[in-house]
Amino acid sequence: MSYLFKTADINMIRSKAIDLIKTFNEEEFRQFGLYTESPYFNRELIQVKFYELLKKYYPEFKARTFTKEQVYSKLYPGKTFNDGIMRNILSKTLELAENFLAIKQFRDDEFNHSLHMLQAIAKKGNDKLFGKVEVKAAGLLEKSQVKDEMYFLNLYLLNNEKRLFSKNQKSSLYFPDELLKSSTESISLSFLIFMLRNYTDIANTNLKMFRFEEHASLTEFEKYADSEVKKYKDTEYLQYYYYSFKLAKSQDEKYFFELKKIADLSHLKFSERDRRDIFTILTNFCYFKVNSGDLNFRREHFQLLRENFERGTYKGIRNYVDHINYLNVTVTGLDAGEIEWVEEFILKYKPELDDSNRENSFNFANALVYYKKGNYDEALNKAAKVKTDDLSYKHQLKSLYMKIYFEMNVIEPFYSHVDSYRHFLLNEKHIPENTRNSINNYVNFTKKLFDIKIRSSAKDFEIHKVRKELLESKAIVNKLWLLDKVTEIENSLPG
Repeated sequence: MSYLFKTADINMIRSKAIDLIKTFNEEEFRQFGLYTESPYFNRELIQVKFYELLKKYYPEFKARTFTKEQVYSKLYPGKTFNDGIMRNILSKTLELAENFLAIKQFRDDEFNHSLHMLQAIAKKGNDKLFGKVEVKAAGLLEKSQVKDEMYFLNLYLLNNEKRLFSKNQKSSLYFPDELLKSSTESISLSFLIFMLRNYTDIANTNLKMFRFEEHASLTEFEKYADSEVKKYKDTEYLQYYYYSFKLAKSQDEKYFFELKKIADLSHLKFSERDRRDIFTILTNFCYFKVNSGDLNFRREHFQLLRENFERGTYKGIRNYVDHINYLNVTVTGLDAGEIEWVEEFILKYKPELDDSNRENSFNFANALVYYKKGNYDEALNKAAKVKTDDLSYKHQLKSLYMKIYFEMNVIEPFYSHVDSYRHFLLNEKHIPENTRNSINNYVNFTKKLFDIKIRSSAKDFEIHKVRKELLESKAIVNKLWLLDKVTEIENSLPG
């Protein structure tokens, strides 16, 4: 029986057209049928007939009868199968589906639909109709809650159409100054926000990759932004991205608090993407502050993560909780001493994890909790249940095992695991070089501390030297944990 299913799968129609139509929801599929039946968009009756056949197989398109030969026999009863004709039908279907999506996107964007209508009416020179459509377009634009770079770009396009229409309706010498001024300001704001967004991404990427060298392009742009942003102090969205850029580039905490103030007061005025970006920028800063030894930001980091879930903005564009986010909240909450809250969090959001990562994430999160509580045997049991090839899990698991062996003072397992961890980092080609170095530094410092810890003759100057090296090291992960271990060893030394 399984052989028959495999054979049917092999013969089923496979094409880009079907792959695209599979993504249509029920309403889109219905509308696509109306589009195909419209002689304005399609004059080939065979395409209408093909759509009627597709209705029987939507949305999976996995039936045994969904083969080129059997579909062809229904389209052309009694005729010999012609693969070339079938391929042409599928090619035309793909063209229709692509055009349908483009038109749907155009119609769904009410402002751009009105703007294009305005441009078409302007060519006809209809003054009254132009004014009516212009008022509608302006009203749609003003309803925009998010005043981002696209808002200002659209404002420029609208004002520019009004300016050109007025100029053409009057004389070549007529030049409406207010519209020209408004257009210039709008395009300047759009460009400035767009550039700030891009340069913020560049600065954040440098930090994620542990690149701390100065970039000339960032410095040059910063001078330009400092000068231009002053002109638009009341444009909230611009201020948001300006502080985002300044924070990402300088890592100065005064920009953190300015950005956090904007986020607290105005988060509903930003798009989902913007709220996600603000959250990422703020949490990245907390991570780097803590990693540099500033423990005051441990609590700030946790509060941001908790607020992200309390506000319901944690999913982003997904309909599930990302497993990396789930584990980040677990780790940060435990670092902040919120063990009870973390245990409730782990249980509450387990059902919202995606199926492929649910059990692994849940077991790993519990392993971290048991580790924090000092129940190392149970932490090892939970960690052993994590079965995945996900690279992020592999590193985190190896890190957890190393920490557990460190705490348990088990010499042979610890050194054996350190050796295994180093081989993993050396052989795993998908790890970026800068990240590899930062993890290697973490492993090396952990071994240094363990060497000191298990020796009865450890000296003060040795552990103080490690602390100094740690604080001076920028490219290193888990610095906070290492500093905690340094303090514990210092406190255990006699005298």
